[in-house]
Amino acid sequence: MDFQADDRRPATAGLLKTLACCGLVACGIGSGCDNHPGDDQQFHLVTESSVTTECGPGERSGPGQTQAAGMFVDISDEVGLDFQRAVGPPGTYFLPEINGSGGAMFDYDGDGDLDIYLVNSGPSPHAAGEFPPSQRTENRLFRQEADGTLLDVTADSGLGDTGYGIGCAIGDVDNDGDPDVLVTNFGRDRLFLNDGHGHFRDATDAAGLQSSGWANSAAFCDYDRDGRLDLFITHYGTDSPESHRQACNYGNGQAGYCSPAYYDPSTDLLLHNEGPGSDGVVRFRDVTTAAKLHWHQAKGAGFCVVAADFNRDGWPDFYVANDLYGNRLWINQQDGTFKDLGAQSGAAFNRQGLHEASMGLAMGDVDSDGDLDLLATHITDETNTLYLNRNGQFHDVTQEWKLELPSRRHTGWGVALIDLDHDGFLDIPLVNGLVVPCQQRTNSNDPDRPTGVITIDVLKDSGQATVKDPSRYWSQYDDRNQVFFNTGHNSFLERTDEAGDFSRETYSGRALIYGDFDNDGDLDLLVTTVGGRARLYRNDVRKTGHWLRLKVTDPAHRRDAYGAEVIVVAGDHRYHRFVNPASSYLASNDPRVHVGLKDSHFDRIDVRWPDGSRRWESFAGGDSDREIRLTRGGGTERADDPVDNPQPATSPGAPGAD
Repeated sequence: MDFQADDRRPATAGLLKTLACCGLVACGIGSGCDNHPGDDQQFHLVTESSVTTECGPGERSGPGQTQAAGMFVDISDEVGLDFQRAVGPPGTYFLPEINGSGGAMFDYDGDGDLDIYLVNSGPSPHAAGEFPPSQRTENRLFRQEADGTLLDVTADSGLGDTGYGIGCAIGDVDNDGDPDVLVTNFGRDRLFLNDGHGHFRDATDAAGLQSSGWANSAAFCDYDRDGRLDLFITHYGTDSPESHRQACNYGNGQAGYCSPAYYDPSTDLLLHNEGPGSDGVVRFRDVTTAAKLHWHQAKGAGFCVVAADFNRDGWPDFYVANDLYGNRLWINQQDGTFKDLGAQSGAAFNRQGLHEASMGLAMGDVDSDGDLDLLATHITDETNTLYLNRNGQFHDVTQEWKLELPSRRHTGWGVALIDLDHDGFLDIPLVNGLVVPCQQRTNSNDPDRPTGVITIDVLKDSGQATVKDPSRYWSQYDDRNQVFFNTGHNSFLERTDEAGDFSRETYSGRALIYGDFDNDGDLDLLVTTVGGRARLYRNDVRKTGHWLRLKVTDPAHRRDAYGAEVIVVAGDHRYHRFVNPASSYLASNDPRVHVGLKDSHFDRIDVRWPDGSRRWESFAGGDSDREIRLTRGGGTERADDPVDNPQPATSPGAPGAD
């Protein structure tokens, strides 16, 4: 049946490229396009001359299903992970459907192993039809048992929120020694406080948490260094259901999900932790405006945020991945305010001066120089972009590090910079999933490229809003996950064909959550999908070295020392790592610091605590291949900065590492 497209245009000025990557690049202030002073969210359309003819998973040439498992083995069934995302039912193209949902790996009950929390979504506002009676729509908590299996403890835990869930963040907001949970929703976000006995209570109202909108990722971070974890939440647009009463027309009446250009941009939120009120419950205060994050050119479509001291001044900063808008690097001004230096630092745009459709973020010291580098994932036809940090200035080295061509056919989401093979260098596991079926992609010179919208009423009247086979519907968005290994010589080598189940199975993946699930010293991978099951992959990568797992805590705050910097010294090698589990996409990872290293012995560990004192503490060396607890006050304080003045590896350490 032919559809007549509504002639309405996007909420923002001008038609930006659709999620089909139809060959248009949106250019904004500071992007290298023809801009004019005073533009307020102006976008200019330029033709992308290098639209790839390839799209999606492609053919896999690695071992078949009956051959050796490869680097990663799917153990979902073995451990009892049966989470299925409730989404839709599809057919009305509600944009949060295709953006997916996330989760966390964390030890909620303090027994020493990782548990799994997965965020669910539920019915879309204008969906036609209902879920099967057996479909669970609440968020779910899985407790890891002594034998490594998972037990669904949702009902007793209090974490079975039934809002339209998107992502989550984990942090001990009340400094009582137990990790708490923040859930981001399409609607009002929820805060759950851990009572230390396996139960959580909804403290959203008591905490004064009024954040409501179209939230995505979140991160806890003590931005003002007062000892309490504050909260940054990215926002993608308005949460009004009325703004979601249309699909985009991809030609000949083919409906699809719309670009963020069809929705009003939004401002991210910063919430300050005020400490406990008279009832003992922690309070949060919205300081977005006071922190100078709320100004007209700071709006965007926020997908992900990471928190770290990017300019090494001792104060935490925030880096935000925006879909279609320039990314933001919010530098802490040390007075409660922030300044966006994304454009000035080179972190807002790619090497062509264009902002991209950024989804996921990973951070880590890729080139082993002691600075935090950034990797942002993007849509088909764009590249996943690697930014090397050189004294606070970021340089797009995607092409030089051989990451450009392998990513162009895929749409990247969850990502990590972690050492998979224990050679001391950070590798890249990457989760991919399309947002527009390959057959709907059009060349930029196609006169029938997608324009206009199809209203929900038209979709329902035509019967297109009712999907008879949801599995087939979601399979249109299938893609293939990828794995890249750091050669140690300023380049990455793709080894996707050897990655086993992680890349053998195709689906539309979203969140990537990493952690040492089985406590064997390497990092396992948990993946969420748009319309299917979550998958847990055991790391069976062949190792070339050794490992350390570090639990970094400050007893004054009774929690993981988010924001701490860690350097492991082994001979001539220095391994720089950082404490904060918020990264990837809609995810919270294992808060323990994982370090792969070449040697079976290390000489010492240096820790810079995140309280602003800029003091480092050294802990004694010893054997590798074990977990070590680094507790503040248990080492020897250093008078110098080991980054600026590295001591010989033979310098004496100190007792205090458990």
